[in-house]
Order: sequence, then C-alpha cells, then structure tokens
Amino acid sequence: MNYIKLPGMDSEVSIFAIAQAHAQLESDYNKGGIVIERPSNARRNESTSCQLSRLRFASREWVEIVAPDAEDDTDGSDAADVRDIYLQNVLAWGLPIDAEMMAFIKTRYVESFWSKYPQCAGADYLQGN
Repeated sequence: MNYIKLPGMDSEVSIFAIAQAHAQLESDYNKGGIVIERPSNARRNESTSCQLSRLRFASREWVEIVAPDAEDDTDGSDAADVRDIYLQNVLAWGLPIDAEMMAFIKTRYVESFWSKYPQCAGADYLQGN
C-alpha cells in the first residue's frame, strides 16, 4: 500500500484514506455533483468521483465522521485518517459545519488549531450548548 505525508498530519496516510475522505466530502458537500469549494474541482470543472474513477478507486465502507467512539482511533484502520482529512478539508475550504460536527472538532483538536478557522469563531459548543 502507498503512503504519503500530508500537510497538517502527524504521520503518513494511505492513499486509500485520502480517496475515501474526498469521496465522502463530495457526497456530503456537493453542488450539482461537484464540490465547488475544492479548488482543483473548480479548475477542472470535474467532480471528485470522476477523478477517483480514473484512478479506479472503489469506495470501501463509509466512515462515520462524527462518531461517538472516534476518540479511540487506535485500531490501526484508516478511519482516523479519513476523519482527519475530511474535517481538515471542511475547515480549510470553509464548508458549513453543524453543531454536532463543531462539538466533535472542538473535542478532537486543540483550540490553537480550530480557532483560526472562521466557521469556529464565536460559537462555543462545548460550554453551555
């Protein structure tokens, strides 16, 4: 299996985790079949699924991004990497975040990481909500 080092990730991740995270992002955040917020999709005017199809990627099983047991991501699977790639792209691309995902982000990452993103500003879901 091939692994690469992504910016913002502590260790190398499998190319399958990257592809899975992007497939799920497209499913959750598409507009007319294309995740417009992803800069390369806008340049190519092509959906992520088209790009993944060219690579002959077939999605394995969907990873539950906001999962109650996600804090214990030590089973060696790609699920933790899929979650991190997905969530970091949601933040970086300025995609909308609901209250449940916001609370999950704020428990999964340190404040110095998430506080620099506009979607996280002014909403403290950990205290009182």
